Amino acid sequence: MDLQEPYWTEQLKETPFREQHMREEIKRQIRLKTRSGARNNTNRKQAKFVIAAASLLVVLACCSIIFSFMSSESPLYEDMEERHAFYHNEKLLFEVFPDPALEAGRAYGYIFRFTAPIQELQGKMLSIHAVHLNTGLEVTALPPVLITEPSSGYLGLERFTTAFALPLEGKWRYEIRLDDMRYGDVVLNVGKPSWKITTTFKSGSYMLRGIEGKVGFIDPGFIAGQGNKYMWHFWGETEELQGELKIMAVKQGDDKLLEVFKAKSLGGANNGADRHIPSSMSLPESGLWRLIPFIDGRMLESIVVEVKENRPV
Repeated sequence: MDLQEPYWTEQLKETPFREQHMREEIKRQIRLKTRSGARNNTNRKQAKFVIAAASLLVVLACCSIIFSFMSSESPLYEDMEERHAFYHNEKLLFEVFPDPALEAGRAYGYIFRFTAPIQELQGKMLSIHAVHLNTGLEVTALPPVLITEPSSGYLGLERFTTAFALPLEGKWRYEIRLDDMRYGDVVLNVGKPSWKITTTFKSGSYMLRGIEGKVGFIDPGFIAGQGNKYMWHFWGETEELQGELKIMAVKQGDDKLLEVFKAKSLGGANNGADRHIPSSMSLPESGLWRLIPFIDGRMLESIVVEVKENRPV
């Protein structure tokens, strides 16, 4: 028995478009859409890559800014506690007894008590380097000295005495080195310095502002922003006065040191001093300033001066 196909069978074979070119136009648009979609996928991938790369750069830039801020503005070890002794494996290696009046700007005495037998220390070079925990400033507190014998009246190095000055108030980490190798450290709080203007004294035929028998300069006065000539004079042993000279300055209420003069070496004796050198210095702002001479990285006594305002005539 033959089944008759429905009438719409033949109609399904016909195009739904009234005209033939409509079918070809749809095919063309489909091909264009397909290619466009592929391009869009590629563009989207490229856009995602660019966005990811840009985000990474932003993160790196932010990290760089944060690191720069922390390294330049933030205190380095502000939470480090004061500590007068150093232990290794629960064994005391040394302890320090500073002058109770310890303050910045002047030389004060220290007594170090080492517990090691003298045989372990003898023949080694002992030095002390100090780091200001708030600014990171590092100075040579004690240049290398050769350990040759025990402390007087002791079997070991139980009463090693020294004296030195530090330029800024606050906590300092004192690192003890033997033959330039770290041996241990302590943390001490250095008190606020006096900001009383340093007095003058006579040497030869000149009046010098400074500390008699240690350091001073001929002082014609300071005016903010104006340079002037100043003759520096120094007293001390030959080895103490050898090396590069730097004159640093810090303003009252600040802890940023400003270099105002530098010389590779000092001149000979002059005006009753062991060494001397002429300098040209200027300080940028009015107020009280502390001038801090360093020789070969070691600070000498500091000198407080008053800088007057630069008033137009």
